[in-house]
Amino acid sequence: MLVIIIGFIIMLITFFQTAKQYRENGFKWAIIGIIGFTLSFAIAIMLIGETFSAAGIAIVCCFFIRAQLISTARKK
Repeated sequence: MLVIIIGFIIMLITFFQTAKQYRENGFKWAIIGIIGFTLSFAIAIMLIGETFSAAGIAIVCCFFIRAQLISTARKK
């Protein structure tokens, strides 16, 4: 449980700080990160059934979501 909470908090801070670096709305990016983490964790927990692996998969999915947001921010 602690791994999920720590990963979630680190993801939230990372999304917010990255948005501020690209002069975007940090709260918007943080909400996108929350939704992405929650959905990917829920899908992984349904498919795998193990909490630790599902948290890892959710963090990796958030990395890809963040990369996509950075890509769109650079195009502006």
